[in-house]
Amino acid sequence: MPLFSVLLPTRNRATLFAAALGSVLAQECRDLEVVVIDDGSDEPDAAQCRALCQADARVRLLVLPRRSRGHGQSYALNEGAEAACGRFLCFLDDDDGWTDPGHLARVSRLLAQAEPLPDLVLANQQAFRAGEPLGRTVWIEDLEPRLGRAPDALGAYTVTPEELLGCQAHCHVNTTIVRREFYRDLGGFEEGLRYECDRDFYLRAIDRAALIRFVPQVVARHNVPDPAAGTAMSTAISLLARRLYQLRVFDRAATGSTRPALRRYALRQRAYTLAHVAAAAAAAGHRDSARLYAREARLARLLLLLGRA
Repeated sequence: MPLFSVLLPTRNRATLFAAALGSVLAQECRDLEVVVIDDGSDEPDAAQCRALCQADARVRLLVLPRRSRGHGQSYALNEGAEAACGRFLCFLDDDDGWTDPGHLARVSRLLAQAEPLPDLVLANQQAFRAGEPLGRTVWIEDLEPRLGRAPDALGAYTVTPEELLGCQAHCHVNTTIVRREFYRDLGGFEEGLRYECDRDFYLRAIDRAALIRFVPQVVARHNVPDPAAGTAMSTAISLLARRLYQLRVFDRAATGSTRPALRRYALRQRAYTLAHVAAAAAAAGHRDSARLYAREARLARLLLLLGRA
């Protein structure tokens, strides 16, 4: 039983996948397996994927039945998790990469001294667009400056859901490590979401985690997809569809979270998202829907104000 199972879903991006897989296999920690989930790639991408996986004994390949749009990231990750043997699950998008070869070795040292074991271990990554780093906070890069305390002897922090909710956004899946049994207790990723499935998982996970550890190092690179390419999950669907998925995520968090702080956070985000849905519907020419969502946004903001009074 390896300590880590790295889940790496891919579909029709063999060149990008090769770089992502190479970044995992370059890790100094050897106590790992890599579960590659090919979501029905076409040839010759499928052949290249098979060849890359066969070149290293630590890599196992799952090939999902072919569908015209694939099964989606959530389904692929859940299938990979079912096949995984590691005590902890890690994730990497096939168009991104881990930039710190010591990432898993650092986390393994943290886990060796952990009692009890954390449910989640979170870290940072850097976003790039067209090869240039984005000079703004994208995920939880703003967490460490806001904590107002020093890390422990292992260079890590124990953090609360409330502290995480104060961040600009959520921790990206590339830099999320989750205890396998905890993942299964949560039900994994929501397979009905084709967008924002990582945010949905993150909110459910921090709501129910008994112990969350944060390692402040930048360990991964996220390449922001080119909107014109249409090959990434975030560019293959319309803006209106993406906004509706976001709304669904916050509806789920507002009604399903066990912590009041999570429910309040979700209701605030839901109000903002309703306004974004209205704008996207208007831009798509759905004026009746735009007016309806705009009214809902105003009502949601009013209820939030009344709740604060």
